[in-house]
Amino acid sequence: MPRRTLRAALVAALMTLLTLVPSATAANSLVVGIADENVLQGLTPGGADETVAKWKAAGIDDVRIFAQWHRHAPDENATTVPAGFDGDAPSSYDFSSMDARIDLVRRHGLGVTLVVTGPGPVWASQEPARRNQRWKPNPTLFGEFSAAVAKHVADRVDRYIVWNEPNVQTWLQPQFLCSGRGLDARCSPYAPHLYRELAQAGYEAIHANDPKARVAIGATSSKGTQNPITENATTPPLRFLRELFCMSSKYKRTRSGRCRSFKRLSAEAYAYHPHSIDYSPNRRDKVEDNARMADLSRLTKALDRAKSTRGLRPRGASKIRLWLDEWAYETNPPDRQKDRVSPSRAALFSQWGWSVAARNPRVESLTQYEWFDEPIADEEATFNRWQSGLYFVDGKAKPLARVFEHPIFAYRNARRGYVWGHVRPATGKMTVTVERRKRGSSKYRRYKRVRTTSKGLFRLRVPRTADRYRYVYTHPASGAKVTSGVAKMRNAR
Repeated sequence: MPRRTLRAALVAALMTLLTLVPSATAANSLVVGIADENVLQGLTPGGADETVAKWKAAGIDDVRIFAQWHRHAPDENATTVPAGFDGDAPSSYDFSSMDARIDLVRRHGLGVTLVVTGPGPVWASQEPARRNQRWKPNPTLFGEFSAAVAKHVADRVDRYIVWNEPNVQTWLQPQFLCSGRGLDARCSPYAPHLYRELAQAGYEAIHANDPKARVAIGATSSKGTQNPITENATTPPLRFLRELFCMSSKYKRTRSGRCRSFKRLSAEAYAYHPHSIDYSPNRRDKVEDNARMADLSRLTKALDRAKSTRGLRPRGASKIRLWLDEWAYETNPPDRQKDRVSPSRAALFSQWGWSVAARNPRVESLTQYEWFDEPIADEEATFNRWQSGLYFVDGKAKPLARVFEHPIFAYRNARRGYVWGHVRPATGKMTVTVERRKRGSSKYRRYKRVRTTSKGLFRLRVPRTADRYRYVYTHPASGAKVTSGVAKMRNAR
């Protein structure tokens, strides 16, 4: 063989090999989660066992489950602690409903992220006479509940989250302490300081009784009220974070007021809900204290400042990891509110957001919320529950259901184009064939073969031109040939 021909053959072979290796900048793994309590309680079409089996087949790794304090505690509406009650003894609680959900999930080989959260029983409030289960829960009693939960589930649960959305009045009250009324009201944050005590008590109790556990704090929502004038306005997530870790508005350490006796918080991860409503995953929120999917760098920078001011101690890594344990888009239909997106746009935005999360080295897991839309809660056209499922309430598939197992997204920056994909049923490294339809053409042609990571992820560099892409793979279980949805090249990060 002539030297020039040999050299060309070697270069071609090398280029083929490189296309079979996933991009070094792509995340090697991403825990894919689902949260849908209605499924686990048998309230959705098809049956709980059958649906959880579908979760497994779709490549879901983990299921988020709630352990709500008041649902397991005795005499939840009483104003005094029940006689003879032993707060950290599992036998003092009724965990049967939680056990059923955990055991169902574990039977299908899926992991469990358990959210140990309020609201608590009335008697666990610091002001029980209010008969408000969300009002100022007692951190000591919550620590006892957390200990009882960990003792009970340690052999079945590996990941925990302490509380759910503590910056939202639905889960924790009051959010603010206010003086004055109406527009003259002056309100200062209260919930972050109370949550700090709850988080400390919960984290320590769980680790003491399940030493192998990985525990996240936070689980805050993505937006809040800039200028609150009521005690239960939602606290913006980054303002909540600064107060939680005792930092000023300029992220400097503070020692005054409720931070006078501050003790550093530890965690293996920070849980977060980057819901974006009708925002695309590259549209940043103009309010600096909010953080949606496009603002994850805003969130991680704030967490890194919390570490540098000795407010946060990450465990198991030099920088705190993110568990995005709730994320989705509500659709219209069925929800008629103006800021809901169409089902087709929800499918596009979801794949886009999954690619953003998967390419972020700080994101460890991303949880879809939910599998089915929640049932209608009133007789009017407007829904007042979540409508973010892959399926409508009657079981009819949305466009999102057709792409969930094999999402794809094509994007370009000022210099390069990329195709990102995730074969979720993957049981190890796989070869996928990326196909391209050039602008002006009606046919897809083979572009390149790509080798995924062991979790089925890949990213391929492509031309910046306005082409369309899809990929084809052999399903690891059925052996059938499967084709992803279509990705149109977009200007995005």
